[in-house]
Amino acid sequence: MNNPGLPFHSIPDAPAAVSAGAVLGRLVDGIGFRFRWATEGLADGSLAFKPAPDCMSLGELLDHVMELLAWVAAGVGVQAPAEGAGPVCERVLVLAAALGARFKAMTDDEVARCTIRSSRGDTRPVWNMVNGPLSDSLTHVGQILSWRRISGAPAVPADVFRGLPPKA
Repeated sequence: MNNPGLPFHSIPDAPAAVSAGAVLGRLVDGIGFRFRWATEGLADGSLAFKPAPDCMSLGELLDHVMELLAWVAAGVGVQAPAEGAGPVCERVLVLAAALGARFKAMTDDEVARCTIRSSRGDTRPVWNMVNGPLSDSLTHVGQILSWRRISGAPAVPADVFRGLPPKA
C-alpha cells in the first residue's frame, strides 16, 4: 500500500474544542494513523504469516480491524466500504476517516445516545464502543507491528506522538 492519496499520511489537525465527539474522533484518527504506518509496504506474500499456530495471520488481523471499525460504524450511522471495494488496508483507512469525521461532527448529546449491539444482540452504550472495538483495534494494530518485526519485515516507524509520517 503505497498510495499517498489515502487518509492518515499524517494525523489530521486536532479539533478546536474538547468535546465527547472530538475525543472519540481523535481516538479514531490515532487508530487510522497507526494502522496506515503499520501496514505501509506490507507485501501480499506476508499476509499468511502468523508467529504461532494459535495466532491470527497478518491478513486475518487486517480483516479483524476492518470488522471492529465496521461494528462501530454501524452504531453511529456510517456506511462501511463493501467487502471487495478495494484492498482491506485501503477500506480500513477510508472507514477510519469517515468515522473520525462523524464523531467530530457529533454533539455531546448525540454521542451520549450512541449505542452498539453486542455479540449477544443486546444494545450497549457508547462506553462499550470505547472499551470494546476501538480499544481492541489498537491492540490489533500493535500485533500487526509485532508480527511484521517477527517475520523480518518491520514497518517503517512513524512519529505517533506528533502524528508525523516516517522520515524519508
